[in-house]
Amino acid sequence: MERKLCTIFALDVVSYSKLMAKDEATTLKTLNKRRKFIDALIAEYEGRIFNTAGDSVLAEFTSPVRALECAIQIQNNSQALNNIADDNNAMSFRIGINIGDVMVSDDNLFGDAVNIAARLEAEAIVDGICISQSTFDMVNLRVKVSYEDAGELDLKNIERPIKAYNVLKSKGATRGIVNSDEAPKIKYENVTPGSVAVMLFKNLSKDEEQDYFCEGFSEDLVSALSRYKNLFVSSSNASFSYSLKEKVPADIGVELGVMYLLEGKVRKLGNKIRITASLIIAETGNTIWSNNFDAELDDIFDVQDELILNIVSKIVGNVERDQVQQLANSKPENMRAYDLVLQGLEFHRKGSISAENNKKALALFTQAIEVDPSYARAYAWKACSMGNNAEWYPDEIPKNWFEDALVLLNRSLELDPNDPEAHRIMGAVKLLVEGDIESALFHHEKAIEICPSDTYHIARYAILLCYLGEPDKALLEIERAMRIDPFCSDLVLEAQGLCFYVLKKFKDVVTSFKKMQIDTRNSLFYHASSLQELGEKEKAINTLNIALNESGMSIEKFISTQLFKDKDTLQTLKLSLNSI
Repeated sequence: MERKLCTIFALDVVSYSKLMAKDEATTLKTLNKRRKFIDALIAEYEGRIFNTAGDSVLAEFTSPVRALECAIQIQNNSQALNNIADDNNAMSFRIGINIGDVMVSDDNLFGDAVNIAARLEAEAIVDGICISQSTFDMVNLRVKVSYEDAGELDLKNIERPIKAYNVLKSKGATRGIVNSDEAPKIKYENVTPGSVAVMLFKNLSKDEEQDYFCEGFSEDLVSALSRYKNLFVSSSNASFSYSLKEKVPADIGVELGVMYLLEGKVRKLGNKIRITASLIIAETGNTIWSNNFDAELDDIFDVQDELILNIVSKIVGNVERDQVQQLANSKPENMRAYDLVLQGLEFHRKGSISAENNKKALALFTQAIEVDPSYARAYAWKACSMGNNAEWYPDEIPKNWFEDALVLLNRSLELDPNDPEAHRIMGAVKLLVEGDIESALFHHEKAIEICPSDTYHIARYAILLCYLGEPDKALLEIERAMRIDPFCSDLVLEAQGLCFYVLKKFKDVVTSFKKMQIDTRNSLFYHASSLQELGEKEKAINTLNIALNESGMSIEKFISTQLFKDKDTLQTLKLSLNSI
């Protein structure tokens, strides 16, 4: 019998027997209506239904990411329908997802992998999704959701306990999300002169936990190189995603639109470190420069400076060493603090996965400050981490946590006025808490000036420009962000959709939001309004219901959070949403 590895998706109606006993005709009618959008979504996300029995659906997906994305859309649509349905027409589902080896017979699938998915579905909460460890390993940090450890589950007729996770709405940091698309959304015909992509340096240490150092070191190189005005540097979000893809330099160069790739390897043992770096011509794969650096950890910034000097010199010509010093990131007095911050950033990037990661990040940033009270970067990231913990632990954190975070931010900027993250976080504070758009604009512009290759900063800046009535300027920023990262994060696509909304280009709004992996509160409300403006009433109603359900906000409350100086845009939003 043929065998294959695939992702199994199992869906079932909650309390189906009870619903049938109460009213068979209504239950079957409701199920048939729900199956129409369920089956359509499974097909849209490249799944195949291979078995149905009464109220259950079994489907296979080649991609666990697509299976989870599909499950999220199904539950969002289902809950939105329940919000407007009477008790007789409400219907909830549970979904289980598992990856494993299956047997194939006449288009049907059999085996433990199928049984485990079905048992996980039974363990899911009402309107929830439960996934196996094998699925979790493949989707975490690839889908913008969070997870709750469900423990080792003893499943019926399964010989061994199965580690499982419940899927939650996204909480905490989402900057660590890695784009799972095989190819970028944007294609470029021409390569930009003087362009380089810094690939994620590989960890050659026996200790896998040293991965944090490789990522932090690579990120620092991206930040420093992007400050050199004559260089074009791809976003780390784009270049680092290739660590999960098997592609040759020529393909990477074409997809990112760059001439050169900087590759490297790191071997760290105690306080000693060896870094191997190579500058490659993407089109040919030929190496034009390479070197080995053996150093103590205390000398790591000297290695960074030397790398930057060589890369810039090779790509754009001579550069003075004092210029390199200006490009470099702020250095701590104590290298232990630097290492602690890099460890903290590793957990911070995984802050959306679990609450525990946020706790660990906060503890490490706090420890870094204790080790080196003059290290600005530690203060900035601790403030950000406190905000993430407020999301995960709303009932446990001190009531004055925000004031404490603001003190940390101010201290960070006092110590280093050129820390991009401190400016980015301060910009968010000024906008979201104080409603001070002008101050927020200053801090976001400063963050972009310091680190031009960070699309997160650019997207936030574009949203501010929209609030100030400058959507055309904002679109230029979005185009630049898409050039830096052609994979296009959800935040960039959300900002693009907002630009089009302010310009009243409602078809373009819908196109932008449809490209997003996971809908956000803002995208859902603006999407609903745009559909209404385009005369697509039924779709507008469904999208608005999802927006209301996902956000827990009324239309009036949502509108109050939108800080447009131009009252015309707010009026359009208000009238269209209220007329749905």
